[in-house]
Amino acid sequence: MLETVYTNLTNGGPVFVYVKDGKIVRIRPLVYNDADAASWTIKAGGQTFTPLRKACVSPYTSMEKSRIYSDIRLKYPLIREDFNPNGNRNPQNRGRSGYKRISWDTALDIVAGEMKRIREQYGPEAIMSRASSHHNWGNLGYRTSIWARFFNLIGFTDILDNPDSWEGWHWGAPHTYGFYWRLGMPEQYDLLEDALKNTDLIVHWGNDPDSTRGIYGGQESTQWRYWLKKLGKKQIFIDPFCNYTATILGDKWIAPRPG
Repeated sequence: MLETVYTNLTNGGPVFVYVKDGKIVRIRPLVYNDADAASWTIKAGGQTFTPLRKACVSPYTSMEKSRIYSDIRLKYPLIREDFNPNGNRNPQNRGRSGYKRISWDTALDIVAGEMKRIREQYGPEAIMSRASSHHNWGNLGYRTSIWARFFNLIGFTDILDNPDSWEGWHWGAPHTYGFYWRLGMPEQYDLLEDALKNTDLIVHWGNDPDSTRGIYGGQESTQWRYWLKKLGKKQIFIDPFCNYTATILGDKWIAPRPG
């Protein structure tokens, strides 16, 4: 059977996923070709800057195959050995008793039965569900896809989990320190050109961007900081720890002494 190539975008950057006989054989960063849209270009300081024609994914994204086929991954539904949904549930043994494997049909029957029982006894609002903001997205699990369709049809209580992402930083920043043009983890493109052309100094306060990039663009912004250095823009890092970005790109490291 020939290899089939799929694309996937989760947290960490877009990748090509190579599949053969139903199994992943390798994962590689997405590479753009002539059929894709042209890259943007910024001219500053007499130089021209254009991003790489490939995705700069986070390191852990490249390890996704190992995670999927890990020996310690839970691959099948399990149930507590002393749990009987139609009899004695032994709640006092949660976290103590062992687990046994059950079939997918049995697991689905248990979940569906519990949802029906709770709805009939307490009403649909007694069922709560929430999909994580940061997980492996797919048509089944993403919170604006089949998951949302299913629970909106039957009625439920949606527990909003923000601020668990950049939204919390964005809305909290104006009330905390008056600055809001910083949308959490992803650097914004509308500030990059301004920084390359007009700034002389970048201050990274408690920030190690090369280590903490993990959102949609992966490590895409790493090359931006090299551009700043190439133009002679100074970068100061304020952090008790001389972090990894500061070690490579920092012109000055300021280490506060807590307390």
